[in-house]
Amino acid sequence: MSGARAEPYLSIIITSRNDEHGGNTLPRMQVSLSGLLEQLEKHKIESELILVEWNPPPDKPPLRHILKWPAQLKYCTVRNIIVPQTIHQRYDYSDKTPMNAVVAVNCGIKRARGEFILPGVIDLLYPDELVAFIAKKNLNKNERYRVDRCDVDRSVIRFQTLREQLDFCRNNIIRINAQSPSRKRKWFVAQRNLPELHTNACGDFQLMSRYAWHLLRGYREDDIIGAHVDGILSYASYAAGIKEVVLKNPMCVYHIDHDDKFKDRITRADLPLQKWLSIPFMPSWMNKKIIGLYRVLLVFMGYKIKRRVHGVPTLANNEYQRIVKNIVNGKRSYILNDENWGLDNESLEEFIINIADWDKQHEKAVQF
Repeated sequence: MSGARAEPYLSIIITSRNDEHGGNTLPRMQVSLSGLLEQLEKHKIESELILVEWNPPPDKPPLRHILKWPAQLKYCTVRNIIVPQTIHQRYDYSDKTPMNAVVAVNCGIKRARGEFILPGVIDLLYPDELVAFIAKKNLNKNERYRVDRCDVDRSVIRFQTLREQLDFCRNNIIRINAQSPSRKRKWFVAQRNLPELHTNACGDFQLMSRYAWHLLRGYREDDIIGAHVDGILSYASYAAGIKEVVLKNPMCVYHIDHDDKFKDRITRADLPLQKWLSIPFMPSWMNKKIIGLYRVLLVFMGYKIKRRVHGVPTLANNEYQRIVKNIVNGKRSYILNDENWGLDNESLEEFIINIADWDKQHEKAVQF
């Protein structure tokens, strides 16, 4: 890069690789990217989209070659950062999961130039009202912006235009991941003297300033699966003095439904002596109730419940609750990683897919 650092208003980070995780991966990604880029142009938001491609499969073409990119975007620079297999293999359990999604996102955040940074996922559609709100450029660097996530029928990918897709989303919502807490959630917050934050599906929309992201040093990188990293980030930002602002309907994000969702992959290891607690001839719901009460007792006594995703150990609920309680109460730092977070000490290959007008005087394209 030559000259002064170019700084767009908004950086959006997505991570992926050319495989079929969740089914219909490329169609979902294409719908999401095409719609987003159309809206950034429509609302004239000086922006950059950073696609972090983690551990690309050696037998498949890179994403920049198979995704369709609009020609001559004026407002959005599109960057493609490659994290090679050699880096992926450094992490524990790298043989069991093809992505370290947390480090991949942090990699994009660390290299983002935007005044504000929005990590996203590959299959979101954004209501026009939400993009218009961002385009007003009234975001506060000391605030973290949240919205509800609305899961929508996967048939949305059949429609060709963004208008048709958004109309379909509004009328085909499967579930709304809103702020309203369940009784269990209210108990958790009250018992631990925690603020009532909107942590329901919060990983899909956490919009903060670059200042705030760097203050916290991104998402917690201790776990290759990344369970609860979005919730931990929410409480860490609160402890750091970053105010949560929940934007209301019609501002939300639409998430295209797919197979192999995170909650479907989680398994819980059997508790000590659990098999002796199931009483023959007793209704299954009652046995589940007994085991649930037994689990609560074990946690109260300090036992760490073990969770796994595809055989990989990951953070369980009780340990997550302990971490956020300590962060909020000042017993643990809200800074989540060391100074090399986001692979800061690595020189990564990068391709420029499009250079926006605001960026042309600062950036030279890399041919591919």
